[in-house]
Amino acid sequence: MKKCILLLILLGIASGCSAVSSQGEHHHEQVPAPQSEDSQAAEVEKLVVQRGHDRFVFEKPWRCMGILVNAEDFYRFAYRRVGEELGVTNERELPFLQEKLEEGTSQYDDTYIRIVQKPFIPESGVNEFPRKDIVIYLDPQNPTDAFVGVQDPHNLDEWKIYQVKDYGDWVKKVIDLYLALHTGL
Repeated sequence: MKKCILLLILLGIASGCSAVSSQGEHHHEQVPAPQSEDSQAAEVEKLVVQRGHDRFVFEKPWRCMGILVNAEDFYRFAYRRVGEELGVTNERELPFLQEKLEEGTSQYDDTYIRIVQKPFIPESGVNEFPRKDIVIYLDPQNPTDAFVGVQDPHNLDEWKIYQVKDYGDWVKKVIDLYLALHTGL
């Protein structure tokens, strides 16, 4: 029995090592996303991450980037399961959305992840909402909660807002982890 388990473990390790070359270098290839409802979605043009006054922009991020996958999953989690829809908000009510999507220092002390993408209008019969950009942000008045904004692809000044209770700390940790690994902060 022990030999059988050891053999399974060794097979698992050996199969995982096939992606690593003999010199210890990893070869990364951009693998197409599996077919799903999001397979029709537009390619992500930019990922904007802000923590405090520091804003970072990642051009053409890979679909498999952890923070991008987490943000897209959180968006689906908010509108399908636990998010309380707060209604439609004009972009002017969220000042950080009006800043240029450029790396640098922001005048606003905010925490958010913004996925900048081309408009997505689902075909008839597809169970998905039309959208352009998605933003996950924290509101200083409700620091324990996270908010998800979904930009209307027909009226870019309008954002449908969802509140997800008790996920504010999680959003901070996802951003902190990503920035620590990819910017050295």
